[in-house]
Amino acid sequence: MPKAAITPPAVEIETDADSPQRWTAKRKAALVIDILRCKTTAAEAARQHALTLAEVEQWKEDFITQGTEALRSHPRDLAQQFEAREKTLLAKVGELTLHVDVLKSSSLLGQGLAGRDPVVAMQTNFSNRDPRRCL
Repeated sequence: MPKAAITPPAVEIETDADSPQRWTAKRKAALVIDILRCKTTAAEAARQHALTLAEVEQWKEDFITQGTEALRSHPRDLAQQFEAREKTLLAKVGELTLHVDVLKSSSLLGQGLAGRDPVVAMQTNFSNRDPRRCL
């Protein structure tokens, strides 16, 4: 009797197209927006993407309260954002203070040069002076 050929069991190879995608903030937001627009329900979305209903509901709540930032895997630190903004504003205050000091010290306000860039005004003011006067 001839022996029957033995066939190996089918093995499924997972390709990139079959592998689950990473849930980025952008992807989570798109899913939440679909739920908010009533294109799908939270339960349907959870079932379709092999997520728990609690996960989807949490994403929805986070998105509503904090927007896309809440859905990031590494949210930006609010204190760090505040410090960066404070640094920018302090630099601007310093720049404007310098401009005011230049205008005051050179008495440009009384010379009809108000409203001009202080640096240009200072250059104009000094270029009109007699160079021998500085000696």
